Amino acid sequence: MISLIRLMRIPCAMAIFITASLMLSGCGGDPLGRHAISGTVTVDGAPLEKGNIAFTPMEKSSTSSGTVIEGGKYSIKQDKGLPVGRYRVTINAPVPGTGGTAQTNAPPGEPIPPPQEMIAPEWNEKSEQTIEVTDKGPYQFNFDAKKKGK
Repeated sequence: MISLIRLMRIPCAMAIFITASLMLSGCGGDPLGRHAISGTVTVDGAPLEKGNIAFTPMEKSSTSSGTVIEGGKYSIKQDKGLPVGRYRVTINAPVPGTGGTAQTNAPPGEPIPPPQEMIAPEWNEKSEQTIEVTDKGPYQFNFDAKKKGK
C-alpha cells in the first residue's frame, strides 16, 4: 500500500512542477502585447547624433517607453516596447557644449546649469507629435524634428 501511494505522488509532483515552470516561463508571450519599436530621427534633415525619444500613452494604457537616440537611430526591444495604442512623441537633445559644468566662480553647492535644448518645443514640451501602434504594424517610426529657433 505504501509503494502505491509513493507511485501516485510522482505524477502529481511532476504535474505541479510542469505547471509552475510554464507559468514562470511566460509561455503565453507578453501579456501586454508589446511591440518592438525602432526608427530614425533627423533634425532639419541631418541625423540626430545624441538625444532621447519618449512615447507617452494618450489613452488608457499605462505603458510608456523611451530610449536613447544615437547616430540618428533608436530601437526599443519588445520587452520594453509599446502595446497597441496612440502615443505622444517627445524628442530632446542638448545643444553640444552646454550644461554639465559648474562656472569657475560659482560658490560651492551651486547647482550645475542644465543643458540648453536644441530641439524646437513642438517636439518636446509642447509636442503634439503622435504615433499609432497597431497589431499589424509597421513598428518603425521615423521623425524629422526642427531645431529650436527655426
